[in-house]
Amino acid sequence: MIKEKISSLRNLKRLIPYVRKYRARLIWGIVFVTLSNVCSTTIPRVVGKAIDTVRVSNFTDSDILWIIAQILLLTAGSGIFMYATRRALIVMSRFIEEDLRNDFVFAVQHQSQRFFHDRSTGSLIAHFTNDISAVRDFIGPAIMYSCHTITTFAFALSWMISLNVPLTLTILLPVPFITWTTYTIGRKIHEHYKSVQEEYEHITTQAQEAFSGIRVVRAYVREKFESARFNKLSETYYGKNMSLARVNSLMMPAMTVLFNLSYVVVLAMGGYYITTNTLTVGQLTQFFIYLNQLLWPIAMIGWVTAMIQRGSASIGRLGKIMDTVPEILEPAVRPKNDIDLQITKGEIYFKNVTLTYGVDSSQNELENVNLHIAAGTSLGMVGQVGSGKSSLINLIPRLYDPTTGSVEIDGTDIREYSLHVLRSAVSVVPQESFLFSETIAENIRLGNPIATIEQVTKAARLAQIDTEILSLPDGYDTMVGERGVTLSGGQKQRVALARAILKAPSILVLDDSLSAVDTDTEERILGGLREVMENRTTIFISHRISTVKDCTKIVVLQDGKVLESGSHDELIKLDGTYRQMFEIQQLEQAIA
Repeated sequence: MIKEKISSLRNLKRLIPYVRKYRARLIWGIVFVTLSNVCSTTIPRVVGKAIDTVRVSNFTDSDILWIIAQILLLTAGSGIFMYATRRALIVMSRFIEEDLRNDFVFAVQHQSQRFFHDRSTGSLIAHFTNDISAVRDFIGPAIMYSCHTITTFAFALSWMISLNVPLTLTILLPVPFITWTTYTIGRKIHEHYKSVQEEYEHITTQAQEAFSGIRVVRAYVREKFESARFNKLSETYYGKNMSLARVNSLMMPAMTVLFNLSYVVVLAMGGYYITTNTLTVGQLTQFFIYLNQLLWPIAMIGWVTAMIQRGSASIGRLGKIMDTVPEILEPAVRPKNDIDLQITKGEIYFKNVTLTYGVDSSQNELENVNLHIAAGTSLGMVGQVGSGKSSLINLIPRLYDPTTGSVEIDGTDIREYSLHVLRSAVSVVPQESFLFSETIAENIRLGNPIATIEQVTKAARLAQIDTEILSLPDGYDTMVGERGVTLSGGQKQRVALARAILKAPSILVLDDSLSAVDTDTEERILGGLREVMENRTTIFISHRISTVKDCTKIVVLQDGKVLESGSHDELIKLDGTYRQMFEIQQLEQAIA
């Protein structure tokens, strides 16, 4: 129990820097809520005195109007200051929500590839939506209502003590029971809310995957299965939400019962004090009004407790993501003139590179790879599936860092370049091309946001996709849909290739990015790429020998090692794995 409290406090402590940034709004919010409650708790005093005065003397019309004016002025003051409180504290919570969202997205964007291997997109979306909203509720409404409860309780209690100390102390008897009830139910709410949030991650993940893979779902007639699966998760989520709602529903009735006991006490003891002339009717009326004023703040203790519990649990989950240190870090030491090293030539060295993905993995993805790619030349890379081709080129833009060894560009270890400089100099066109839900033109411009439409169309022509784009109803303004669903696999690959061409990098990497096009289209693309490859280091990864045969140098990878290396003619003469692959593909082409 104590550990849970310490953990909860530690989680909430994380919010201090965010609140400190807007401390002026917090201070003004506390000032305004205090002034609001000064006004509201003064009203019973005016009413009580008016009742007692009426009973002992005659009131004139002007006296009645003055009392009404006082009550109206105090009510207006209370409302105006409460509005100012909301403007200060609720707006502050929205600003902090914005900061949290930005920090969360920043933290996720800077994580390495391994980070996303263990986390689903749905779980990250759940953090981004529900958890951040729960933290906002704690920072805004919870803080505001806490201040409201404290100040109302303090002012009302002080007025009540000034009227009759024994009656006030008797009224406070239910407070320990209220505190115990609030704590007990609040702890249960925290446990159930944590369970609900975990289940929400599962249901979000399943929905996201089903929608993203809708074409596969339909192709394999899995609609009923996916619906049943989602229905089962929904029922579980519903059950956990109902359990939370049942616990939550106990709070208000418990508060109401306990608070009504105070009414009975006031009525019984107040009546006795009136008969003994210890208390006046006006003072007893004040007690009843003060009890009414305390009803909402005391009942709100449970609601605020629930929000604090949720906020603590949510910021704890967000903190685990935001505290994850990225594996790929910027250079620790910057140049004295604060100008980043630049990549101008594109000469690449792999020196004794070994790569192991898992910490406990006994098998290396790459093992002691030594490879030199001269600036402005082309390298072809072939090998069986799982031979380490993609792993090798993923090291160039630092999607991973080698376990041992180093990768150098232009004679400098790539870990000394800023990530912006390094990744700006490298364009990788993957086999699985990702397109955004934008127009074709905007997808191509991703490589160069300020490019003109003429530059966009030129890149598209070099990628052999221009004619097909112009045949679409809206041409380059055609929306491609999520992940480019409206385009074929080959079209998506060529749009992605055009995007890389437009970026004009020093190093261009094509990771089996022509696999979805036919051989005739491939020939045209390779012809267009000759202009792009001029004075640029280019790396081709392919299963087709036809794609790499004209490269300056070709390497064959097997089990994470460089098995053969040389030009096309040299490897044919070597009469090894490369020649065997070439002859098999020649035979397949002849049969076709």
